[in-house]
Amino acid sequence: MREPTIYDVAKKAGVSPSTVSRALHGKDRVSADTRSKVFQASEQLGFTASKEASRLRSGKTGRIALIVGNRMSGWYSSELAEGVYSALSSEGYDLLFYRVADRKQRADFFSSMPIKRNTDAVIISSFALTENEGQSLRDVGVPIVGVNTIHLNDRYSMASIGVDEISALKNLIHRLCVMGHTRIAFIQTTPINKDFVWDADQRIEGYRQGIRAAGITHRKDYEIPVPHSSEAGSIAVSAILALDPQPTAICCISDEVAISLVHELRRYGVRVPDDISVVGFDDREMAAPLGISTIRHRPDEYGKTAGLMAVRLARGETLDQSRIVAPASLILRDTIGPARHIN
Repeated sequence: MREPTIYDVAKKAGVSPSTVSRALHGKDRVSADTRSKVFQASEQLGFTASKEASRLRSGKTGRIALIVGNRMSGWYSSELAEGVYSALSSEGYDLLFYRVADRKQRADFFSSMPIKRNTDAVIISSFALTENEGQSLRDVGVPIVGVNTIHLNDRYSMASIGVDEISALKNLIHRLCVMGHTRIAFIQTTPINKDFVWDADQRIEGYRQGIRAAGITHRKDYEIPVPHSSEAGSIAVSAILALDPQPTAICCISDEVAISLVHELRRYGVRVPDDISVVGFDDREMAAPLGISTIRHRPDEYGKTAGLMAVRLARGETLDQSRIVAPASLILRDTIGPARHIN
């Protein structure tokens, strides 16, 4: 039995072949009733319009690339990718993943440029492009959208969305000071790869600016580095208990670190938040059940917005807003309270 053709669908639906084509490809000037008849006829005949053929005729690939420098298994990257995928799939686009998590992968990617003639737009997440990298991407000739790279890649990208992490930490420091805290520490994780430390850099910078804005003396020993491991909490507690005077509040670079720290502090008999307040960053799914106070941001929503931006730019459309700064909000739960001053 031969494969059904567009002419068969047209005959069954009682319309012209050109109307079938417009209906199946979502074009305008087709009524809802006619579109329904075309879809019904297509389904009954088992006819599928060739998306690839349509792409070839239009000169478009129907694909958008997402380039990340983080671990794809990490919370942020997986949430972001899910948001991008959701947006692209709703618009009929496919998603290409490219992970450039170390110096060699990064060099290989930008030297070979596998996205050339293979994508209609590019989304860059959470790392700064060098001048050569930015120019290489621009030479591909497709729109570039930045995610969580506020002002970082603006000279190369046509659009961007991200949270102002510096302001988020400054606001947290201000709130802690209002609650009476003047001895505020920051726990940061040592970078796995120094080529990709955008988020960490922004958060520690926000902490430092917040301390200065509050008129508090900046103590270098209040910046406590811990490894990316299950021992982060115990290492942090050992460093905290050795400080003189001890901090009354601790800002953590992530919820993961905050959860580990709270567990270890309580194991050592330190009351949270009566003795020490602890605040995380991210508002991951396990933060609320454990009562972790944190700064909430939504990488899944950034991904959706970035994906839709990329689609519109790939179609040659103009964005209503090309530079979006998303809000980050302080979520007060069980691990933050007024300072308990000890002389």
